[in-house]
Amino acid sequence: MTPAHAVLVAAAAAGVAVAQSLPVGATRWSPLGYVEYIVGNAPIVVSAGHGGELSPASIPDRTYGTFVQDLRTLELAREFGEQLGARFRLRPHVILFHLERYKVDVNRDIVEGAQGHPLGVAAYLDFHQAVADARAAALAQWGYGFYFDLHGHGHPENWIELGYSLTSSQLALSDGTLSQSTYINQSTLRSAGSLGVTTFPVLLRGANSLGNWLQTGGYDSVPSPVNASPGSGNYFSGGFNVDTYGSSNGTPVDGVQIESPITVRSTVTVRRPFLDRVGGWLETFFQAYRGGNPALGGRVTIAAADRVASETGGQAEFVVSRTGDLVAPRLVPLQWRGTATAGADYPTPPQFASFGSGQAETRIQLRPHDDLAAEGDETVECWLAVGNDLGVPNVAGIVIHDDDLAVPLRIQHLFETVQAGSVIDSSGNARNATLLPSVGGPALVPGRIGSALHCDGVDDRARIADFAWAAGGEFSLAFWFRTSDTAGTGTRYLVSHGAVAANNRLGIYFDQATGRLRTALIYANDLTDIDVLDVTRDLRDGQWHHYALVATDSELVRVYIDGQSETAAQFLGDVVNPIGDFVLGARSDVAAGTFANVTLDEFQLWPRPLSLVEVALLQQSLGAEAMVYPGAGADVRLATGVAGASTEGPRHDVKRALAGATVTALFRSPGGSLDGGLGLLGGEVFVTGAPFSNPWLPWLHMGAPIVVSGPVVLAPSGGFWSITIPPGLSGASLMLQPAAIHPTLPNGGFALGDGHEIRF
Repeated sequence: MTPAHAVLVAAAAAGVAVAQSLPVGATRWSPLGYVEYIVGNAPIVVSAGHGGELSPASIPDRTYGTFVQDLRTLELAREFGEQLGARFRLRPHVILFHLERYKVDVNRDIVEGAQGHPLGVAAYLDFHQAVADARAAALAQWGYGFYFDLHGHGHPENWIELGYSLTSSQLALSDGTLSQSTYINQSTLRSAGSLGVTTFPVLLRGANSLGNWLQTGGYDSVPSPVNASPGSGNYFSGGFNVDTYGSSNGTPVDGVQIESPITVRSTVTVRRPFLDRVGGWLETFFQAYRGGNPALGGRVTIAAADRVASETGGQAEFVVSRTGDLVAPRLVPLQWRGTATAGADYPTPPQFASFGSGQAETRIQLRPHDDLAAEGDETVECWLAVGNDLGVPNVAGIVIHDDDLAVPLRIQHLFETVQAGSVIDSSGNARNATLLPSVGGPALVPGRIGSALHCDGVDDRARIADFAWAAGGEFSLAFWFRTSDTAGTGTRYLVSHGAVAANNRLGIYFDQATGRLRTALIYANDLTDIDVLDVTRDLRDGQWHHYALVATDSELVRVYIDGQSETAAQFLGDVVNPIGDFVLGARSDVAAGTFANVTLDEFQLWPRPLSLVEVALLQQSLGAEAMVYPGAGADVRLATGVAGASTEGPRHDVKRALAGATVTALFRSPGGSLDGGLGLLGGEVFVTGAPFSNPWLPWLHMGAPIVVSGPVVLAPSGGFWSITIPPGLSGASLMLQPAAIHPTLPNGGFALGDGHEIRF
């Protein structure tokens, strides 16, 4: 072991405590922001050190060494971590290095890799500290592990090169020679190869090898049964990282450096099956060489049964579940995070989820405080903190709706109405979208929710006058889109703000030649490559898709498609404020070949990053999970419908109704316990989003209700009421809530059911 290796290995001694100071699945950023470490609990470590895009002027370029970027390897590693998490139901440790390789090379010794500059040295050490911490945590939890260091090559052979710290000439040796301890001990498979489960050559390139799994899956690989050695072909045998963190140093963490051609890492479509093949082999490896498959066994997981609470009285609920051996009682530590403050915005939550003997599920209710502070919507995250059996997901989030302040949107276009040639901005900021050309321009058509805006791809666009963005670099942008236009060339813009090929720019567009949906986000102080946020699968399929772009204070920017993380990148910029027209359906300069034949719906821009649960909730049609208005829990329920099927219950209590639509309401006692009593339906009209007056009865969500139906004698058929929405009510809401009077009710004879809001 070289002195450089020894220093890095010694750093792992304190790694467990450092890694586990954060809950599993959380991200630990290095002090300089160049190293992203996603904390895991699986015996798996994944790193990518040559795919970074950041090129700060404060770190000088290296003057010697190799400088070529391994394109798309950060995406490869991030997606590998997600796929392994789904396969093993445990989270692997994932470490991503965001600096360009010509600034720092973390797969070389520190002399060549950082070349003496203090900031470069610090970034280099931050990466290796993260890998050492991850490796130490895996060893502490499991006693063994496996390390993948992911790279890319441009060799003409186009094969998968699996580096185990054995040279091309050594791989050309016979199986008998390779079985000698000299070669086993040199290899990064030393630990597994020394167990005697099978011969070392079989593990290396035989039937049980990773090379064979890839080869039989259609990926030409070396070493493998087909390619026992690279012969005279190009081959990377493994570098500094796998030498340091693989088992050649004597610890039971085996490793491999995977060098992949661009054909298996260029797009999400080709990455997924390749990574799935590697994950399948890893299961068999653990089973054969570590005495069991970590994918098997019990798990503790968490989910939000209701992801929305409100200061008007609605509560959210977390459900913690366990599988496997349920005999012993158990306490599972919890960590609480989010923008809401425990004790102020909601009651101090429990620090443990408690399971009794035989208990598989426990529930935690969260009812927010109805304060008078105008804070906007806030989030609460509950994390299962540590443990070998914490499954996926081990974090769940909910949103608290503030009744004192509407969500602080910069822009909100729902595309329901057009007045005087403009779509009205429902955010209240008067950023109306002028439809151009004024004659024959964009038209309202049936949308994902209500109506949507269709642009014809010839000259249609919607123009919003220039405005200032948030003070910093945090923001979120989301919308629905649908297109099937795959013809022609050029760049077809869905969203554009700012000058082309300059800083302070946002552009979201389809590259017609490749079908990639590109997000060109360039901050005021950063000319990051515009392809880092590419969605590499073709979404021009005629189906509705949801797009969300979230920029955080950690300078990580993430693109979500249909509620799922699609790609992410680290940026250097801390300010973004484009100048010029904000345009939907074309580029800001309205150049030829930039108009999109697309339908857009529910366009929104926030001056803050949305949480994962908020992005997920955007996928739901209004009413699936929005404001909640629960009643007293008695057997009286309300089912409402708008021009179609009705729904009931506290998770289906907000609906949207356009003028002319028919709203129906059925109130009844579903369990029949209140049949024979009296039922009635109360109602009140109020300004949408306005705070409620203090109700005069508990669980009443109206300040001054009137009876709109009843009283009637409750029977299995219940009581029915309907209304056709007249014009001119846009911006108002109707609250409906059922009540029952029955002598068996515990409070003396009166109960309220769940309230429903109908937004016009």
